[in-house]
Amino acid sequence: MKHLFLVLSVIFFSFSVSAKSVAISGQIKNAGNQKIYLAIQKGNEPQLVDSTITDAQGNFKFVLKEGYKQGVYKLWYTKEKEAALIIGKEENCKIAADFNGLKEGIIQVVASKENDAYAVLANFYKIYRNEYDSLTSLLSNIPRFDPQKDAKTKHVKAALSTSIVRFNNSVRLIPNMFSGTFTTEVLCPLYLVSEKSESAAGKDFDTEEAFQHAYFFQHVNFSDARIVNTATYEMKLYSYLDLYVDHTEEGFKKGVDNIMAGAKKNQEVRDFTVAFLLDVFTKKGPPQLVEYVHDSYSEGCEIPLKSETEKLLTKLKQISNGTPAPELLINDINYSPISMKSTLKGKLGMIYFWASSCPHCMEHTPKVFEVYQKYKNKGLEVYSVSLDNDYASWLKAIQDMKLEWVNVCELKGWNSEVITTYALERTPTIFLIDKAGNILDKNFNPSELEDKLKKYLP
Repeated sequence: MKHLFLVLSVIFFSFSVSAKSVAISGQIKNAGNQKIYLAIQKGNEPQLVDSTITDAQGNFKFVLKEGYKQGVYKLWYTKEKEAALIIGKEENCKIAADFNGLKEGIIQVVASKENDAYAVLANFYKIYRNEYDSLTSLLSNIPRFDPQKDAKTKHVKAALSTSIVRFNNSVRLIPNMFSGTFTTEVLCPLYLVSEKSESAAGKDFDTEEAFQHAYFFQHVNFSDARIVNTATYEMKLYSYLDLYVDHTEEGFKKGVDNIMAGAKKNQEVRDFTVAFLLDVFTKKGPPQLVEYVHDSYSEGCEIPLKSETEKLLTKLKQISNGTPAPELLINDINYSPISMKSTLKGKLGMIYFWASSCPHCMEHTPKVFEVYQKYKNKGLEVYSVSLDNDYASWLKAIQDMKLEWVNVCELKGWNSEVITTYALERTPTIFLIDKAGNILDKNFNPSELEDKLKKYLP
């Protein structure tokens, strides 16, 4: 139940096209003849809209013409200290500030229903967050051997559930006070917390985590394109992937599918979400998820790929099934260069990436070698690449496990060139190569190796 929301100071949002222009004006005391900037928030990235210079008295004015986007704008003198203001249906937005305050990101929006609605939501959230932090701290500090640990844990969790229900009920009051504002139309649904006790489906789940895995987005209106310009939506995506998805390749794929089942309802939401997922998996891995998101969901999307994502996709396409396996020429234990292609030519080949410093490798490698011995007379050959950086440790592991196949190593650890060539994320990793030298299968669990060989060998 951790990290369901961002701190309010970083929650931003943007809305649909307006019918009329809006004037954003005011006075920044002690800011004569200073250049200030106006931007609209797009996800976590402010997009510059305009700039102006205050007059000698600090007065300024921006005019957003017909067709402007409603939402959270950022006003700043120094970009690192941005001040947020909501531009909604109101035709005028008055701002009061002091230059020293603006330099710290502090302004006052005067007599604005849009900003008043946000302030109420912020207050409800502050109360809830204080309760949540206090209760979760109490829960984590129950001693492991407390005689009443189970009873105390149950009591605190019940209090947490009550706090969430109370917060949800408070948020649902806001539309009655500020109907028609974008806080009520967009932010309030995003703030609502999915809770077992509020859902008829909750009784079907034994744990909160299982329920959130299935119903985390139940209050999100994916059909409303305005959600894509809120940091709240983006952080809900982060929280879901972090807390309520198995951190395995298959687990992440299922999580992506769950997200996209909702996001596909609106093209703009779909494009934003695909771009977000591509960026997340490019930065955090596993890289196979970048390929999965791109191949499964990017068709028809208008998403300019970031350079890092584009480079990774290019590399992944070069090692996709059916493509020629990139050549490797790496030294063996005698410091003699051995060609992967020559080793595997005309055979069903296996490139086995491992390291003696990897506990999983040391567990699985003897079993993989047993499978190799069983199938080598049927046409299987292995090119075993270690990601060790210490020759003695690598050689000892080979000798201890009696690995009588081709063993090579760059002795550069995770700085080895093969990491980039084969987009490696973890060890052990297996690639199967067909007799023509093309990639046949890859990135499966070592326990699946024998079943794969039965499929590919006569």
